[in-house]
Amino acid sequence: MPEEIVTKSWGSRIKDAFLGIIGGIILIVSAIILAFWNESHGLHTAQSLAEAQRMVIPVPNSPVNPENNLKVVYLSGLATTQDILSDPVLGISQKAIGLHRQVEMYQWKQNQETKTESELGGSEKQTTTYTYQKVWSARLIDSTPFRYPTGHENPATMPIESTQWYANTVMVGDFQLPFELITKISGRQPVDLQKVHTTALQNKLNRPVHYINDQLYGGKDYQNPQIGDIRISVTATLPQTVSIIGQQTGNTLQAYLAKAGQPVLLLVSGQQSAEQMIQEALTENRLFTWLLRGLSLLMMISGFSLILKPIVVLADVIPVLGSIAGFGTGLIAFICGLLLWAVVTAMAWFAIRPWWSAGLLAISFILIYFLYKKRKSQQLAVGADASKNVNRP
Repeated sequence: MPEEIVTKSWGSRIKDAFLGIIGGIILIVSAIILAFWNESHGLHTAQSLAEAQRMVIPVPNSPVNPENNLKVVYLSGLATTQDILSDPVLGISQKAIGLHRQVEMYQWKQNQETKTESELGGSEKQTTTYTYQKVWSARLIDSTPFRYPTGHENPATMPIESTQWYANTVMVGDFQLPFELITKISGRQPVDLQKVHTTALQNKLNRPVHYINDQLYGGKDYQNPQIGDIRISVTATLPQTVSIIGQQTGNTLQAYLAKAGQPVLLLVSGQQSAEQMIQEALTENRLFTWLLRGLSLLMMISGFSLILKPIVVLADVIPVLGSIAGFGTGLIAFICGLLLWAVVTAMAWFAIRPWWSAGLLAISFILIYFLYKKRKSQQLAVGADASKNVNRP
């Protein structure tokens, strides 16, 4: 495992730390923008789904009733197509809603791990270890930026790319589905590749091709793959039962734009009620909102850490002091990030959830007051101890 050791001087670290303050400010501002957008988007999506739930009416998939035009409708039935989809490279054709070719190539992948040690005087020693492993990857891994490319070269191109095809016309009863819904239909099944004529494929790959475990393997020995070997699998989205909520437009469906401003167009594979579909969409929206809340909080904490980084570097002249300063600034960054996140979230809620906003702001200010009083009492205690030491005979 090749290693590289780089020593950064104290002056260079101080310069980088002060430049990092700019990055910290940008990170905090970005987190504030993200928090405001996330709360607005999460609420408006929930309101739009609730509005669609109130308005939706169940309709049969055949015949299409023109009286329901521009209404929010729920329907279910078998999604079918008469379109024949073809893969020109493999020479296969099948009547299907979707045809999906997945291609992976055996390649080198670089991993690196960096360990940092502070040294007396403020300098820092960085030890980077590089390891290389062979992996199957659906994307091309460029080996030219590798630190040690010799002996770890990957092919310059993928001889065959992953791709997918979709039917132009998919029907559920008398309703023709828009492309947006066609791509949402899941439930893929493997396509039999035993009948593929491998001669043309062998010429394209410049290596022998075998059929193994529902896959086409381009290489000499699938049990001992070599760099550049290819494996190909094909799946098809076949006719299946789907459930849909959308706005009826003629004999097709489109997204319903709710008053809250978010579009509603839902499709799930299988038989589900309209209520189940809405509840599932609401659950996904809550999960997405909380994930972005966590991301914005992490961004704020990281931003404050960058702003406070110069203190750690200045104290790192003596590594022990640097470690203590790192712990202290880390704690301060966490508290500041948490408080700012709470205040920003409360402000974002103010126009839409005023009582929740007031409660969150109250908790934030109580916590700030508690921390202020605690720090004040500690300062008074230190001052009293100092006075006793001065007056002691």
